Amino acid sequence: MNPAYDFTGQAAFVTGATSGMGLAASGAAVALVDINEAAVNEATKKLTDVGHEALALVCDVTDDDQIAAAVDRIVEAFGRGPVE
Repeated sequence: MNPAYDFTGQAAFVTGATSGMGLAASGAAVALVDINEAAVNEATKKLTDVGHEALALVCDVTDDDQIAAAVDRIVEAFGRGPVE
């Protein structure tokens, strides 16, 4: 069974986003985060091309400073932070 989730009005911070998981955050503004810049830009383009609100961020999630900077960028872009 695949439950349906509605994240309308939320922002999602999706790490490892180039594997496709970021393409499934139903209704959310999505920050796709990955260390691979080309791949994260491509995944983001797939979402924005069909009208979704998405942001590509290059980030090493093992680096606390990069994570904090990414969250700041998400708030700046979407006016809200990631879903808790």
